[in-house]
Amino acid sequence: MENLALDRNTRAIFAGSLGRDLAATTAIGLISSLVTLYIIATTDAPQLALSAVIISTFLYVFLSAMNTMDQFKAWIADMDDQDSASHSGQHGKKAPFAMWKTIYSLCFLAMAATQLLEVWM
Repeated sequence: MENLALDRNTRAIFAGSLGRDLAATTAIGLISSLVTLYIIATTDAPQLALSAVIISTFLYVFLSAMNTMDQFKAWIADMDDQDSASHSGQHGKKAPFAMWKTIYSLCFLAMAATQLLEVWM
């Protein structure tokens, strides 16, 4: 019985860390985009260097968020019978991961694309 309780505690900690990771990735992406917008609006920063920052930020956010969302999906798939029967487990099994990933990607892609257009036009 102790191992079962320890396993549940470990799974709860893992879920919390996944949520924290996704929130941190999103915050980094948004803050970086805001700083980049400020630089675009107020300075004549080199176009190539600024483009590298925009593209690197997009790639980091995209890859990190997609990995974290895939980990969430795997975590839900690995639930035992008791967790799967809970309200959270049932809700998680119905989660529209493909839609979330698409919308998340499109939002950050739109930010990167419009920033690059602003830099180069």
